[in-house]
Amino acid sequence: MLQDYRMKSYELFAELASENRLGILHALKEKPLKFTALASEIKATSPEASRQIHRLTSAELIFKDVEGNYFLTSLGELVMSSVPTLEAIAQNAGFFHNHDTSVIPPHLLKKLEALSKGEIIEGVFILVNRTQILFKEIVEYAWYLSDNFPLFYIPHVKKKLESSVQFRAIYPRDFMDKLLPELDPKIRRGVEIRMLDEVNMIININDRYGVIALPGPDGNIDRDQTLLGHDEDFKQWCRDVFEYYWEMASPF
Repeated sequence: MLQDYRMKSYELFAELASENRLGILHALKEKPLKFTALASEIKATSPEASRQIHRLTSAELIFKDVEGNYFLTSLGELVMSSVPTLEAIAQNAGFFHNHDTSVIPPHLLKKLEALSKGEIIEGVFILVNRTQILFKEIVEYAWYLSDNFPLFYIPHVKKKLESSVQFRAIYPRDFMDKLLPELDPKIRRGVEIRMLDEVNMIININDRYGVIALPGPDGNIDRDQTLLGHDEDFKQWCRDVFEYYWEMASPF
């Protein structure tokens, strides 16, 4: 007979609201451990470790086998599959608090753990200086989702096109009307461009780094506080966002 076990969401959050209990869950996500090893993992005394293990066992997030090894239950494994997203949100709480995340595709809101190694960049000039240096290292591709394009980048783009770097860009329709007269014919031929009626976030993704900018409280894209990342998870998340909008956009 199936056990009718239910838990209120606040009860689950209460079990996670402890550094030691989270430490135990993280440790057991990696491998089964006995009591002494668990206590060592969380650097707790035996009484404290025993108390935390008892709570997690009572909540049916972990269990002990006959040999004394502790494991995550199926429920515990499911909970731990969601914890990285919550931890990424907490880690970048200042950034998410100040920005509108509704422009992020819903399925990628569930994968924010990919941004956990991102760095918050304060100030548009600092961002420009950092990305100009990194731009020189691009060798494969550079994709842009933006409501604008800094014209001082055009010479750099031309050089990268000569090196066979693939460029893609998504811009608002009205912006393309303004940009078109400024574009060198070589860039028009070399860059794949698509258009949307509106663009409300920035994704700058290439083989070297990714940049994310979201709308601020005033509804405009905030270039003064952005996320910059270099690791593969961060870049893949940015690629997924770009490809989501690329499929929605119409050819130029």
